[in-house]
Amino acid sequence: MKAEARCDLVQSRLSDAFLARGEAARADRDHAAGCAACSAYRAELQTLARELSEDGPPVASDALVGATLRRATEELARRAAARAAPPEGYSRELGRLVAATLLPLPLVLLWNAAVLSVGGDLLTGVFPDTLVRLIGGAYVLAGATWLACLYGSLPFVAHRQLRRRALEVAS
Repeated sequence: MKAEARCDLVQSRLSDAFLARGEAARADRDHAAGCAACSAYRAELQTLARELSEDGPPVASDALVGATLRRATEELARRAAARAAPPEGYSRELGRLVAATLLPLPLVLLWNAAVLSVGGDLLTGVFPDTLVRLIGGAYVLAGATWLACLYGSLPFVAHRQLRRRALEVAS
């Protein structure tokens, strides 16, 4: 290991020990004793520790605490308002998605009506009428659930697409 890289590593560990308010490892202290750069760095850390302990813990003024709380409250309110409002163009994007999904809806409904009709005719000879009606009801319920999930997810998709576009423009 090069001497400069070793010194960087030792100084990093000395800083970590200082920030943890602990003692540096024996190997690091030995290196600092024989290296001028690391010795000077360790002396600076010891001076800083001594100065910090003499002053005691810092005490913030009431004005600083009040200003910080006011700014934090304003920032939290600004972020909450930004989250509550839909992004610009949201209604247009949602309308576009609803229109795109409404176009094939009659075809989907006709297809499912045909499946129910043909499936009912095929199953009537094999199963009792009550079971065929239950199977048809389950099929209709599954289709309605699928449509509810599809149309219920459109607001989320519109919001996601607008956010993605905003990130692409910003990049």
